Amino acid sequence: MLGQDDTGAPAERADGSNWRRRLVLGGLALAGVAGVVGAGLARAHHRDLPADELERKYARGDDDFVDVAGIRVHYRDDGPRDAPVLVCLHGTFSSLHTWDGWAAALADEYRVVRPDLPGHGLTGPHPENSYEMAAYVEFLGAFLDELGIEECALAGNSRGGEVAWQFALDHPDRASALVLVDSMGFPLEVDDPLGLLELPVLPALLSRLTPRWLVRRSVRDVYGNPERVPDDLVDRYHDLLRREGNRDASLELVRRDADPVHRHEELANLRVPTLVLWGEEDYWIPPRFAEKFADTIPDAEVVTYEDAGHAPMEEFPERTAADIRRFLAEQPGEGR
Repeated sequence: MLGQDDTGAPAERADGSNWRRRLVLGGLALAGVAGVVGAGLARAHHRDLPADELERKYARGDDDFVDVAGIRVHYRDDGPRDAPVLVCLHGTFSSLHTWDGWAAALADEYRVVRPDLPGHGLTGPHPENSYEMAAYVEFLGAFLDELGIEECALAGNSRGGEVAWQFALDHPDRASALVLVDSMGFPLEVDDPLGLLELPVLPALLSRLTPRWLVRRSVRDVYGNPERVPDDLVDRYHDLLRREGNRDASLELVRRDADPVHRHEELANLRVPTLVLWGEEDYWIPPRFAEKFADTIPDAEVVTYEDAGHAPMEEFPERTAADIRRFLAEQPGEGR
């Protein structure tokens, strides 16, 4: 029987690598939430946080925002404006801050651009509630147009990885290189097998009940070593998830994922130099998918990281950035 940790959350099991079991246990936990919500709703409710409040805390200034097709997009643009451009795309429930380590390590030689994708971070929800993969690919093109970027290297983690490679498929003339970090793209074996998102009460609850311990548990689960997760990182994830509109956007995004349009068979058509980076302790998208990408994309290179989870660029920013620098330097026109 599980006890509790020092946050009041159920204690984690040492053998947490069995993601199927954790998915089922998560479903039972949600059912438990539904059962007790009447008694604890007022106490457990977590309000949305106003955008201006979060911008004062996490934005560097008004220059970090640009209008893209009617969306006020938060982004950061570091490094020399005449340097080769590296555009970095974060994953689900994340934000541009996931790339801070790369920006610090690479901005001496590269122009490192990273947006908060719609439904995430300080950008907030898409005004038309468009969270299909095709909509993100279209958004990326409009974002690059707005910044005047004709061609760039693209890096993406998880969902951001799939946005990057689909964009490279559709616009091969605009992607000079591709870096996939624990990327989405191949079908996973289970998509909401319990039908949780079809239960009307649960999405409503999840859009309002977002305890910090649950966010902490999720972030720790992403890392290969949970002890590397500092409190301020958990605070940032918790805050930005609660940015007004983001929780509803996240639920809508997950609903769309239950019936995705898969394009992985097109990966063999990629003609862009590709580096695949993967954490060997990734329980969200297991390392075998790194080999799937390598086997499908012509001439793709794979680098894996022992003791890293789903976001190795956060856990090992200097090591992963060194691999990026080496890879990009080998590509024509990417080095300085």
